[in-house]
Amino acid sequence: MTRLARRLLVTLIGTVTLSISVQTALAETMQPLYTANQNPLIQLNGLPPLEKGIVSAAGTSSSRAVLDIVSNSIAETRGRERITLDGETYRLNFMFRHGLKQTVFGMKGIEVGIDIPYIRHSGGTLDGFIRNWHSALGLSNSERDQFQENQLRYEYISNGTTLVRTVDSTDRIGDIRLSAAWQLSCDRSQEKHCRALRASLKLPTGKADKLSGSGGFNLSLAQATTRTYQRYTFHYGGGLQLNGASDLLNEQQKDVVVFANASINYQTKHYRWMELKAQLDGHSAFYDSALRNLGGNALQINIGGTINFSRKTALDIAITEDIITSTIPDVVFHLALRMAHE
Repeated sequence: MTRLARRLLVTLIGTVTLSISVQTALAETMQPLYTANQNPLIQLNGLPPLEKGIVSAAGTSSSRAVLDIVSNSIAETRGRERITLDGETYRLNFMFRHGLKQTVFGMKGIEVGIDIPYIRHSGGTLDGFIRNWHSALGLSNSERDQFQENQLRYEYISNGTTLVRTVDSTDRIGDIRLSAAWQLSCDRSQEKHCRALRASLKLPTGKADKLSGSGGFNLSLAQATTRTYQRYTFHYGGGLQLNGASDLLNEQQKDVVVFANASINYQTKHYRWMELKAQLDGHSAFYDSALRNLGGNALQINIGGTINFSRKTALDIAITEDIITSTIPDVVFHLALRMAHE
């Protein structure tokens, strides 16, 4: 784990320990988990995570520091294709959103934002822990047991040609993503029902040979909806991503990817500082490939919750597992510190 990621993790854990005994006010709207498929050959395409259907109010801002700790342990061979993903990826994303006071082309309710990811691939240190965890839960370690512990090997071979190979630790800034959102409608009565149109443009600021970016521009457009019924808040939506020319697997990359998400959030009755969350994230294949890991539709489930330190500060904690086998990493630990600014 990098020094930066380690410091952030220690800070987050320390904050949780100091805050558990304090019951705080519930934030106006519960947020979905800000994560997507962290497969090292998928995440570099900048697939947008699920966001709420309520855009930032005029003149207000919000930010997040999102850390995804990813453990990959996949080996798959089909025909003349073979992929090996054995290693750990640390993705630290700094996200900022701001509600504009001015109208744009006569439209109100406009939000702009930016995501700046920093990505590290390494052999890591979690293999032993995950093996023991799987054994304790009665889960299989069949794929993980065939690899050397704490090694890095991300490799894809097609028709005898090695198209991807990363065996040495690497880290650098990823592809920056610019975003905008427009409030389509919002009923803020007792039963909240809000819809937003969200768009994003991924810039080629990362490096394909470092697996930190695709080397191309990607454009996404999605609709997000938020509904609240008493203690339950539902977020759901979906859209399209248009993939530009890539420096990695360009000939196999699909031009259009479809994605969809759904999240349920429950505000506990007696512990108002705590929320429980479950979320599904899915997308169509990013590549033309016989391998499920590259050419299959992906679906993951995120289970976790939120600790509300105050009305403006919260911490999301979740674990991600695959529903469709071999399409996402073996396990992902998700942490996100959220802050609202007025």
